[in-house]
Amino acid sequence: MNIMLKRAFTLIELLVVIAIIAILAAILFPVFAQAKEAAKATQVLSNQKQISIGNALYMTDSDDVFPSYITRTNLPANGYYRDDIVSWVQAFDPYLKNGKPILPPAVAATATGVPPNGLHNSPTWDQEKWRKAANLDDCDGAGALDAWVPVRWIHSHYGITFPANNIGWNSQAWGPADATAGTPANPLYAFAGSYLPRAANSPTVALNHTMSLQQVGSPAEQAFITDGFTGVIATGGFGITTGCESASMYKGGGNVGFTDSHVKFVKGNNQRYLQQNASGQYFMKYYNWNQ
Repeated sequence: MNIMLKRAFTLIELLVVIAIIAILAAILFPVFAQAKEAAKATQVLSNQKQISIGNALYMTDSDDVFPSYITRTNLPANGYYRDDIVSWVQAFDPYLKNGKPILPPAVAATATGVPPNGLHNSPTWDQEKWRKAANLDDCDGAGALDAWVPVRWIHSHYGITFPANNIGWNSQAWGPADATAGTPANPLYAFAGSYLPRAANSPTVALNHTMSLQQVGSPAEQAFITDGFTGVIATGGFGITTGCESASMYKGGGNVGFTDSHVKFVKGNNQRYLQQNASGQYFMKYYNWNQ
């Protein structure tokens, strides 16, 4: 009679196998996470490229005049819907056909975080990362977006620029540059874009301002669309951010769409990339169309 003894694993062998699996998991899980983040970043880049092409088509039909982040309709605000304005996202819809902001009919009056649609919905957007980047000293400063959050109805996880600057034009009036402007701590800036926020019957309508692509000195270096925010904020107002507020959205930076329609990833705060003009003054490389 033959007897065959079955040899089982010892406890030490089992522990060794478990340890090896744990080591492999510790090595591979971060790799998988990075691959997932990279895939999302690629999608965001593609979305923003298509939005930039939509902007180019819009401008072609508008004599190369930049769109404004909002235009007024003279209708009542109507709460969430903000029927008193048309956002740039709504204006682009005929050219994109993908991402028109539509508020769900059953949304509660107190609802927050209603996401954008289609191309305007970024898989990497995070409200807390957006708020923290804005709070930094080299962006808007502590508490800058506290009154904005939690955001209510998001039209887009991107924002477009408009001519706010420290050189002459700003959202309120024409005036001289800040006396300290032109230093690395306070570089010159002049955002490309149009500004048409006021109602047609407003007494300040003369402050409306439009800019054409021909006015931009270096279209390949001037930012127009970045990761950011466009939509209804906590107070019921309508807000937009572009630039530094998306400095840590993913991979330690964010995408920038330029006025010539190309898009690229920029590390860190894209408003802190500086150059000097002929007078030795420092200006924001991506946010100064007249340098």
